Amino acid sequence: MTAAFVYEFRMQARKRSMWIANGVIVALLGLLTANLLTDALDEPSAKVAMTSGAFLVNLILPVVYGCFLADRLVRDDKLGVAPILDATPASTAGRLSGKYLGSCAAAAVPLAIIYFGFAVLYAATAGHPVALAWAAALFAVVILPAVLFVGAFALVVPLLIPAPLFRVLFVGYWFWGNSIHPTLMPTLSQSLISPIGPYPLQELFGYGGPGGDVVLAGPVDDATLNFLRPAATAATAWLSIGVLLAVAALVLSAAPALRARTTR
Repeated sequence: MTAAFVYEFRMQARKRSMWIANGVIVALLGLLTANLLTDALDEPSAKVAMTSGAFLVNLILPVVYGCFLADRLVRDDKLGVAPILDATPASTAGRLSGKYLGSCAAAAVPLAIIYFGFAVLYAATAGHPVALAWAAALFAVVILPAVLFVGAFALVVPLLIPAPLFRVLFVGYWFWGNSIHPTLMPTLSQSLISPIGPYPLQELFGYGGPGGDVVLAGPVDDATLNFLRPAATAATAWLSIGVLLAVAALVLSAAPALRARTTR
């Protein structure tokens, strides 16, 4: 597992395309949300500023790493090295875990640089070093569960459908399942399994949008799938994190059987 982790991390982290794509998305995000970023830097509360930053990072950047991780499992079979790896003493579960965690760790590096860079800039300009502590908490509670959730699907689903098709469907899913208001159409937005973390953002960190009056989580009148939107409390916020991690583990556990089926 350790060897697979180190190899996947190094290989993914050295990809110039990953850094270029993240840079382009960040530049576009900066242009589109310049007012929000300016307001966040001017925000007197370090907690509110860091929560706003985490919301913006989690809203768009998972699209980038979700697409980049889509070929990590199928690539071994395409290159013809999968049988060689299967013949080694290493267990399938250990290699799969290492590949998954290494890929996710590499995907999290650009997010960490961007997010903690914002935190350092805010701490320096506002004179609130406590922002770094808030940033660490938000990264662990909100951003990392999203990385692990998206990473599991990005590795496993391309065993069922071609990776290019997964990328197209994933981009559509991301905006459908996270950005569309539940009254407009059936969507997973504002639910326990929305990976942008609406429950933790709202209940654990008090985020309510730029005006402080936006409801991110909980049941919505006249919306479908409200059974996935229990009342927003601190308990359901932690439940949401647990559900995301449990779904990721369940999806990842299906990988060996799916890979065996596709390589017959």
